Amino acid sequence: MNSLLPFVVSGVTVGVVYGLAGVGLVLTYQTSGIFNFAHGAVAAAAAYVFYYLHVELGLHWAAAFVVAVGVVGPVLGIGLEQVARRLAGRPTGLKIVATIGLILLVQGLATALFGHNTLRVKQFVPGGNTVVALGGVNVTVYQLIVVAVGLVGVAALTWLLRRTRTGVAMRAVVDDADLVRLHGTSPVRVRRTAWILGATLAAFSGVVVAPLTGVEAVAMTFLVVQAFAAAAFGAFSNAALTFGGGVVVGILSNLATNWVVTTPALSGLPNALPFVILLVVLLVLPRRKLAPPAAPVPATPRTWTAPARVRIGSGIVVVGVLALLPLFVGTALGSFTVGLTQAIVLLSLGLLVRTANMVSLCHAAFGAIGAVAFSQFATELGLPWLVAVLLGGLVVVPIAALLALPAIRLSGVFLALATFGFGLALERLFYSSDLMFTAQGTGRVMPRPAFATSDESFYYVVLAFLVVVALVMVALHRARLGRLLRGLAEAPTAVSTLGLNTTVTRVIVFCLSGFLAGIGGVLYGATVSVAVGSDPNYQAFSSLVLVAVLALAPGREPWYALVAIPAAVIPFYWTDSAASAWLNVAFGLFALDTALRGGTPELSARIRAALDRLGRRPVPPGETPQPPVSERPVPVAGTRVPQTRVPEVRVPEVRGLEVDGLVVRFGGHVAVDGAAVTAPPGRITGLIGPNGAGKTTTFNACSGLLRPSSGRIVLHGEDISGASPNRRGRKGLGRTFQTVQLCDALTVRENVALGREVTQAGARAWGQVLATPLERRTAEESAAEALRLCGIEHLADRHAGALSIGQRRLVELARCLAGPFDVLLLDEPSSGLDVAETERFARTLTEVVETRQLAVLLVEHDMSLVMSVCEHVYVLDFGVPLFDGGPAEVRADPGVRAAYLGSEAPTTREPEVIR
Repeated sequence: MNSLLPFVVSGVTVGVVYGLAGVGLVLTYQTSGIFNFAHGAVAAAAAYVFYYLHVELGLHWAAAFVVAVGVVGPVLGIGLEQVARRLAGRPTGLKIVATIGLILLVQGLATALFGHNTLRVKQFVPGGNTVVALGGVNVTVYQLIVVAVGLVGVAALTWLLRRTRTGVAMRAVVDDADLVRLHGTSPVRVRRTAWILGATLAAFSGVVVAPLTGVEAVAMTFLVVQAFAAAAFGAFSNAALTFGGGVVVGILSNLATNWVVTTPALSGLPNALPFVILLVVLLVLPRRKLAPPAAPVPATPRTWTAPARVRIGSGIVVVGVLALLPLFVGTALGSFTVGLTQAIVLLSLGLLVRTANMVSLCHAAFGAIGAVAFSQFATELGLPWLVAVLLGGLVVVPIAALLALPAIRLSGVFLALATFGFGLALERLFYSSDLMFTAQGTGRVMPRPAFATSDESFYYVVLAFLVVVALVMVALHRARLGRLLRGLAEAPTAVSTLGLNTTVTRVIVFCLSGFLAGIGGVLYGATVSVAVGSDPNYQAFSSLVLVAVLALAPGREPWYALVAIPAAVIPFYWTDSAASAWLNVAFGLFALDTALRGGTPELSARIRAALDRLGRRPVPPGETPQPPVSERPVPVAGTRVPQTRVPEVRVPEVRGLEVDGLVVRFGGHVAVDGAAVTAPPGRITGLIGPNGAGKTTTFNACSGLLRPSSGRIVLHGEDISGASPNRRGRKGLGRTFQTVQLCDALTVRENVALGREVTQAGARAWGQVLATPLERRTAEESAAEALRLCGIEHLADRHAGALSIGQRRLVELARCLAGPFDVLLLDEPSSGLDVAETERFARTLTEVVETRQLAVLLVEHDMSLVMSVCEHVYVLDFGVPLFDGGPAEVRADPGVRAAYLGSEAPTTREPEVIR
């Protein structure tokens, strides 16, 4: 045991640094809702400033320390707060891209100015190297100082957060900035204070760890992952536990250094352990602990697509130009081949990031796994080249499927964090072992096919792969899977409650993306002949660069992948040793700018109009040309078209929906207390009450989005209280939402068809990828009839993102009517409709209920609508059943009038519960 004490003591010192960095990270995350991946870059910037002032300029260590920590830290904190403020309303993906841009910016500048080698900083505290015996263990004065400062610092921060007005405001500002403002505190000042403190802690960590580890841009940047692991111990919210977690990470990492002495195969464990700990903690933390401090924002959709003729013609031109390149580029051909391989990797990453709104930071690792597997198949097993390539990609699939496990329970920044941790753990733990790039570092031989051993012939092989992958990507986006992924990205709750098993969907997209990334890694390795772990394109940092490049790439699939070609070719022509560093600076700046602007802008309206005109087919003589959909006049809403044959909707043989004794608690607050509602087939049932009465909470419990504390929810005689939302949807329960959930990147017709498609796909993996001809026809016919019923046929070919609030609500209703749902939960469906549209909605709803014998439970604040269409009405007040009966009885009841309709007449009886 005594032999381990030195490792424990030195681990405490490093752990204190990790803990302080983690505390700063938690502080900024909890006050801004932005998880700062660039936290380690702040530490690196401060360390480089300290090195320059103290070592190169000879400034006294105390003055250099004050500048690096007391000036650089706060200045960077103020700048980061400005960035965070502009990112507040942006999608999570863009927030991650912005912080990645900052990482590339700092790393690139540091490498360009100071070189790639690690800079050594001598112990700068006077007497810091003096050894003191403590409990039988020799420790240095410097270690004691770091630990003491860390303990005092975290104690002061804990007191600040718990005992001061500023601390309380920091914890409240994300949840309700307006409430903080009403109490006389500026939310901007609170956030700025948090960012200054967080950046100063990061700067302090970077400077004090410099004598222990040296100063190197990438390693310093990745200090953030150790801070992530520490923050995970504190569930990304508790400063004291975060600090303790940092100490635990430091101790375990140092102990691992002792363990690997007897197990050389685990030589990478000490460096990988923080990343492994991070992954484990993310997997075991309760999901509620991983909820973001601010509501997630869906991805920004692209609502314009060039006409098919333009896309096909452009594709032919691009492929033609790429096919002619070997005739002109000479010795640069290898760089162009590398660009084609990276374009394949970008396409695989775009499937996750751009289509499914799932940020992955481990695609370089997928490429490395594919390359190693291919080498084994091709060189040791002697398999045919093409078979080995495909098998190399397939090896990545089960690994991607396992990695999809955190994707199922994580989202947004935590998914990015988990994948980043996976990539770093794989690199540190296995790259230098015989399992991957060999312990000697000689790498893996990557043969080319016998028919394409020359650079020129292999270039055409890679170009053929790129064309095939691009066509597959286009086909996937036009198939059912593309629509489901866009729905998952922009309206995940909606597609889940309509019947889609989103777990299966996420596994599918991760596996497809991993397979394509593996293929890209194989082709890159064959391009350079030998795959080694030190190759930048296989290292974790490359994953950050890929995400940044993808963010600034214009266009949709597959066009955005073309930006990889100039990114790979520029270093060939720009031969300066710092060229790659300056390219990272450029990528970082562009990524940051793109995130702040809300994404790459679409083409101007003039260019889009010109391309629309170019894409029109020639008009035969005597035929009148038709303008594009966006320019056609809008017909009068409600115009009837011939009725389309629609598959029959199932008519239930038993009662529709029954809610009995429903109780929903949030901590100590009871949101719904004993609700009892029955919605039988062939009837519209109302559920009313004042704001905060628990109506939407009741809907969420019925849909499976909330787990009730007690009570039963029965659908068609079956108790579904424990069923998942997608299983309830497939059993016939559909719903709309108080905040409309549509996929803005899809047309109205495609949104409405999702109501049928998601139930057709359900939990079947192959069914989620492709639709059979019968399923496709059924979905089209169901969508056409639902559009007709809601009077929005004229909007069918418009993108949902261009609609008004009232139109969006009608589209959401039509989506439910297109599906095979016999029980509908409609949450304020008339909100945003004018008087005429509300009257038409009432007629439509009554007609559908009569013809299809649906059971409808309606939450609505428009009392005239409720009283005109509902046969029975239930009233909730503060989650407690108040009354139920016919519309006339509800209108006349004094208790209802007092609680809901505004009468001051007091009620003289206890609330009545109908079961």
